[in-house]
Amino acid sequence: MVMSGSALFGFNGNLSRLLFDEGVSPLTLVEFRMLIGGICLLLVLLLGQRQALKLPRRQWGWIVAFGLSLAMVTYTYFVAISRLPLAIALIIQFSASAWLTLGEAIRFRRMPSTFVLTALALTFGGIILLTGVWRLSLNGLDSIGLLFACLAIIAYIFYLLLGRRIGQSLPSLTTTTYGAFVAGAFWLIVQPPWAIPANTWTPQHLFLITLVGIIGMAIPFSLVVGSLRRIDATRVSIVSMLELVAGGIIAYFWLGQHLDLWQIGGCLLVLVGLTILQTEKPEIQAVE
Repeated sequence: MVMSGSALFGFNGNLSRLLFDEGVSPLTLVEFRMLIGGICLLLVLLLGQRQALKLPRRQWGWIVAFGLSLAMVTYTYFVAISRLPLAIALIIQFSASAWLTLGEAIRFRRMPSTFVLTALALTFGGIILLTGVWRLSLNGLDSIGLLFACLAIIAYIFYLLLGRRIGQSLPSLTTTTYGAFVAGAFWLIVQPPWAIPANTWTPQHLFLITLVGIIGMAIPFSLVVGSLRRIDATRVSIVSMLELVAGGIIAYFWLGQHLDLWQIGGCLLVLVGLTILQTEKPEIQAVE
């Protein structure tokens, strides 16, 4: 489930970057993405799983929190990929698994194993090479894009942990549907329909935006949230690195986005580090 969702996310990143290059703003795209994705999932529930529409009152607070995390992780990611090469933005965001592993070790006051420490060193070293933090130019990368990529790490960790918590008691479709509507309502308040830029309403843009909502939100988010009922949040974030490969390869051939040797080396170090984390059996859970 995680691998299928990640491949779709990789394609969605490239499609979204294409829309950004044509003048569609990240705020507009995330707003439509949440609403279209939520409507698609609601139709699925109405047609075949009406019982899943029931939401206990005690879950509303968690749903609102999950929806806001969904809004934030998508928006920060969209801003990052609108200003950075897709592979770099993805690598930075998916280092969340390393930060999550480190955070768990600190929380439970346990020294990580040698394998985990090696993986963390490789991951963080790869990010340093990728971003060129020792250079004033930061490898020529956009500073605002880097800032939002870092914010995406935080938002992604909250999204994973909240998804894990809610997924223990609610079906994935229910969680994603209500979360999408909470996120969509939030962005409608930030940018009402009458404030949406006029260039958004062209037939081509509306068609591509609809694709983003269906195959870039409704389907993959349901798969990831569903997987959180079966495996821990740390492992989900690790397996999700398939999006890095899919997104980077598509961006190379479709968008012509290239990396220098230092950045390629950094990507490889991060992938190796995440692979080591994946093969290491987790000793602690992300959520008690």
